[in-house]
Amino acid sequence: MSNSPSGSTHSSSGRENPVGYPGSTQMKRRNSRESPRAFYEIPSWVENVPSKIINNAKQSLKDMPTSRPYTPRDDSRYILSKLNHDTTSLNTISIDYETESRPMSSKTADVIRRNSKGSIAGISDSSTLVAAPPPIRLSKLNHQPSQDQVSSGDSSISSQTKPPLPSNHHQRSNVTSTTTKSSHRRMSSASTKDDSSEENLIWKHEIGPLIETLISAYQKNHFEQFDRTCNDLYSCLSKHNLFGKKSHKKRGELLKTLFSFIESDNSIVRFHVVRLSLAFQISSSNNLRHIIRLTADLTSKKTNDHFFLNSNILDLLFETIPRVDVEQNLEAIAYFCTTLQNLTVNNELICLISEKKPFELIKNILKNLLRLKDQTQLADKLCECLTPLTSALRNLADNDVNRQEFLSDDLIEHLTFILKYFTDKSHENLMKNVARLFSKLTQHTDCCMKLVQCSSCYRSFLKILIKHESNQALVVRICFILGNMMAKSEDARLTFMKDSHALQTLTKLLHSYIQLDSLVLKPDKLDTNDSTSQDVDVVDDPNTNQFRSIENVINKVIRVLSNLAISEENGLIIIRRDDCIDLLFKLLKAPNQHSEELLVHVLMALNNLSYYDDSHSYINRNSETLAQCNIEIEAKKKIYI
Repeated sequence: MSNSPSGSTHSSSGRENPVGYPGSTQMKRRNSRESPRAFYEIPSWVENVPSKIINNAKQSLKDMPTSRPYTPRDDSRYILSKLNHDTTSLNTISIDYETESRPMSSKTADVIRRNSKGSIAGISDSSTLVAAPPPIRLSKLNHQPSQDQVSSGDSSISSQTKPPLPSNHHQRSNVTSTTTKSSHRRMSSASTKDDSSEENLIWKHEIGPLIETLISAYQKNHFEQFDRTCNDLYSCLSKHNLFGKKSHKKRGELLKTLFSFIESDNSIVRFHVVRLSLAFQISSSNNLRHIIRLTADLTSKKTNDHFFLNSNILDLLFETIPRVDVEQNLEAIAYFCTTLQNLTVNNELICLISEKKPFELIKNILKNLLRLKDQTQLADKLCECLTPLTSALRNLADNDVNRQEFLSDDLIEHLTFILKYFTDKSHENLMKNVARLFSKLTQHTDCCMKLVQCSSCYRSFLKILIKHESNQALVVRICFILGNMMAKSEDARLTFMKDSHALQTLTKLLHSYIQLDSLVLKPDKLDTNDSTSQDVDVVDDPNTNQFRSIENVINKVIRVLSNLAISEENGLIIIRRDDCIDLLFKLLKAPNQHSEELLVHVLMALNNLSYYDDSHSYINRNSETLAQCNIEIEAKKKIYI
């Protein structure tokens, strides 16, 4: 016994402070008595118990860090020649000008089509095409037709340009003449009533002179004056609320004038034709196809972006497309999707389009297109619509504001259906677009978990990896997506491994790309700070680029295996696959032939797999070889795990 300076005595045996416990054990015990706890709870003052040791060991199973495969934004724009449609210049002959009178019976419509100048259908009854009248003739909106002109419905044409009559015309002359006369009497009565209306006066005294100025400016190539006049015309029509009124006959004549400008190569002219036509809410499928095609043509040039930034044409376009029947107008939808893809190359337009909330429209188009997936004759047309549409979605995903839109409804699920039904080699660009989009989205936990819930995506990913094994750009992105899903969700790990081909496919991929890597000429010196996941295009040496791209694929495949092994059920299956683990050992045995990043990934994967103690484990049976490889790597690469 010894006396302390304070006069208190302490036992030298240390009973009051047992070895292994902190100095304040008694105080902690007293405090623990004051705060009741369940009998199975571990006291906070106890640091090391078996359950904690096991949990700490299991936490050493890490998600392997990696970066998203480098994908520079594709600034190239779709041009119409990329679509499998006729790309010749538009001709007003093929445009059916919309009628303004009330709907007619089929018999009356047939008579007018065969006896008029072609203002409705634009062609005669015979096979001979009749050219549309020049714009100067259409300027006479305020004059009555002369005696040598034939009046028909809402338009007139010189008798010299009247289409030839059909061969059986005389046999039907009695019926047609009676019907035509009665039709003319009704139209004449309606015209007299219109002449006295206030609306007709607006067309005559305000709009008519603007149209004449418009035609004159077009003929003289005064495009600045054309631009100003079109803006004045739009303002006037909007002021008097005339865009939505389809009953007035002058509307058709104005549309006819606008359509006669379509063949112009001038962007200003084309822009105003599109803007005014969309404002008039044209409904004919033929007219819509031509106008939306013209819009896509405008967006193919970067210099035309200001038209969409500084006008309401986007609003008009987003108001028009929902009225289009997708199945009946696949060509028009393809042009709209092309327009979206071209516009979303511009960051300013991405922000502007995002403000318009286009995702509901895009989702509806996507749903309607996927409903046609079983119609094999439409496969090419569907791909022409889906490829630019998914490219636009990929560009819109760059804006963080839009990420929440991908979480709403079933947009991500519809995108997975694309990978389910469009997996042929001809669909390569479409698959890449969806893969690039998912690569971006799965970096965010909320979007990744949304994809995890899509049960069909796992089989689709495996199918693509099997069918397109040699497509590095596609494989590296699919593996990156799977790696993200496996890192964030236990359900994803278990669901993926339930497929009997999962581990076999990953092993085959790893074997193929390791074999390919061995055939590639390596750079003389590997930069230890180089990341194979970064830009492979900034280096001029093609051998270095090929080496990096192959190692990038290997990295992503190993990451999937490593993250799968976080699940105990999966880990025990993987460590018994000798052919799979042997490939990882093979990479370690040649450290000078691989980048530091790849070696670190291999060691991290083996670290995860070595957690599971199993008599059939390849790692346990070759532990000495693994230890020797580690020593060599530490000596040569200075890597410490």
